[in-house]
Parts: sequence; structure tokens; C-alpha cells
Amino acid sequence: MKTAIRAAPLALLIVLLGFPQLSETIYAPALTEIAQAYHVSAGQAQLTMSVYFLAFAFGVVCWGRLADLYGRRPALLAALACYGAGAVLAVMSRDFTALLLARLLLAFGASAGSVVVQTMLRDRYQGPALLTVFATVSAVLSLSPALGPPLGALLVAGFGHQGVFAALCGLAALLLLLSWKLAGETRPADLPPPAALGAVAARMARDPRVLATVWLVAGFNLLLFGFYTLAPFTLQLLGMPAWLFGLSGLLVAAGGLFGGAVNRRLAARGGAERLPRLALMAAGAAALVQLLSGWPGLRPAAAVGVLLLSQLAISAAFGCAIPPLLAGALRDYRQVQGTAGALLGLMYYLLIAGGLGLLGAAYQPYVLYQPMAMALLCAAMWPAARRLNR
Repeated sequence: MKTAIRAAPLALLIVLLGFPQLSETIYAPALTEIAQAYHVSAGQAQLTMSVYFLAFAFGVVCWGRLADLYGRRPALLAALACYGAGAVLAVMSRDFTALLLARLLLAFGASAGSVVVQTMLRDRYQGPALLTVFATVSAVLSLSPALGPPLGALLVAGFGHQGVFAALCGLAALLLLLSWKLAGETRPADLPPPAALGAVAARMARDPRVLATVWLVAGFNLLLFGFYTLAPFTLQLLGMPAWLFGLSGLLVAAGGLFGGAVNRRLAARGGAERLPRLALMAAGAAALVQLLSGWPGLRPAAAVGVLLLSQLAISAAFGCAIPPLLAGALRDYRQVQGTAGALLGLMYYLLIAGGLGLLGAAYQPYVLYQPMAMALLCAAMWPAARRLNR
């Protein structure tokens, strides 16, 4: 297959894949200050996280479909411009409604970093090579939790929540410039026009492998982003300073790097298909250990240690599971990569948004709330892991 324009460098594609996660993890340390600055409750502040994923879900459909119809490069550039508009609105927002609108625009634009860039990778790589690339990407992306929370905490400490919003503006401008200069078109020139959106959706809705993948990808993301949503408040309940949450990103990154290393090793040996189920078992065990953080009489420092070390294991499970899940999900949809990727993203991001919304709506200011939520989530994912292995 021929491509119309030189493809973007792999390093740029990895950065574009990682920037939605970096954007969110920079934002998380500002949640407690946002609640104070906009005079809203902790649950309402957490709503800005779930709204983000809701808009993200619909964004992947828009940009994924446009990537099939008009090309990967135009879709990517338009999405980054949308992200930049959201960042500017966030800086200018003076009430909570305007902030929610800014978050919608940020998420809608950032979603192209997932669907369009994944489509570019699927254009360029197939089979074991694609799995190896996703494993490498997963390991590198694990650095964003290491960078995001500490950077966000520093920005909040120095400039308040507005410092975080200004950083997002700078990130948008940089990525738009780099993509304009370096991102080429990867859509094969000889592909036929994409099938109708409804036809692809109906096919995917009947595909047991796709449905199981959606449930597992959403679940593992909730295990990760549930931590970013709840941990600032859980650590506050334990009497810990805000900067500790920033440093916790280092543990999350270490777990993700380990998971990515396991992925690359097993991908080379052809054994990565077993990883999602094994990763879920490990995450479930870690979530049960995490329940000990709420043990009566346990000292706060010990409770924090249990909470963070168990999250290290959960992050490693995330790093192990996501690459084989994403690499194998659309192997039967080569002719409609952008559209199928968009619908796949819509399904699991809607579940992520709903899950984060439920976590926020049901939130109770107890130390045990977070570990109980993680344990219940692992239990809910188990039937999908069994179906995937059949």
C-alpha cells in the first residue's frame, strides 16, 4: 500500500499519544484548589474529570471518522486547534460553568491523540511489529504519570490552578507547531471509501472480542484514573501534604515501566496474549491489599505506604494489559481503521466517563472508599477477561 505523504516520526507519535494523559495528570493536583476557587464541593470538582472523558468519547468518533474520510493529518491538526481553544478558555474562565465548557473542548481536541495517532500506528505496523510498538509506547507513556503530578503540584504551588491552565496553553501551541511541521499522511492511498458508520458499529456490537476488549480497557483505565481522581482527597483525609500526591506519580510510572518491559519481552516470544487476564489477577490482589489502608488503628504513614505500594502493582498491571488489548482489538477491521478505532474509543471512553462520574457521585470522605472502589472494579472486569481468553 502507498501512502500520500511521509509519515510522522515515531517519537512525535508517541508524544501525541501521551499528551492526553499528561494533560490530565497535570490537572489532577489542582482539583482541591479548584474546589475552593470555584466554590464547589469535592464531588463537583471531580465532575470535571468525568466530563473530560465524556467529551473525549465523542471526540474519538469525530476525529476517527474524519481521519478515514479526509486523512489522518487534517484530522490531527484540527483537533489540536480545538484543544488549544479549550486551554485558552480555561485560563479565561471565572465561573464553574465556563470551566466545564473549557474541559469539554480540551477533551474533544485531545481525543485525537488517542484515535488518530493509534490509526497512524496501525497504518504503519501490523502483527507482532504492532504489538511491539504498542508495548514500547506503553512503557514510554508511563513517564507521563511521573511528570504530570509533580509538575502539576509545582504549578499549583507557584501559580495556583491558573498555572496549570497556562501550561496547557503552552502544550497546545507546541504540539500544533510540531505536528504542522512533521506529521505526514499515513492513510494508504489505495484504500476504498470507508464503510458507513452504522454498518461498522453494528458489526462491532456483535463482536464478542471487541466487547470484552472495551470492558477491560475501560476497567484498567478506571483503575488508573480512579487513583488520580480519588487519591488527592484520600491523602488529604490521612493528613498528608498536597506535594505527596505529586510524588506518587513516580510510583505509578515505575509500575507502568515494569509492565511495558514485561510486554516487550513477551511480545518477542509470542506470549503476550495471556497478559490481560494475568494482569487483572495481579490488580485484584493489589486492590485487596489496598483495603488494609483503612484498617482501624493503622498509623497514617503506614496507611499511605499500603495505598501507594498497592497502586504501584495496579499500575504495573495496567502497563501489562493495555498494549495487547489495543493491538489485537481491531485486527479484523483493516479497511476501516479510523472508523473502527473511533467506535472502539467511544465505547470504552463512555464507560470511563460513566465510571468516573459514579465514583464522584458516590464519593464519601472515608479512607476506605478508594480501595473498596478499586476492588469492586476488578471483580466487575473478571467475566470479560474470561471471555477474551476463550
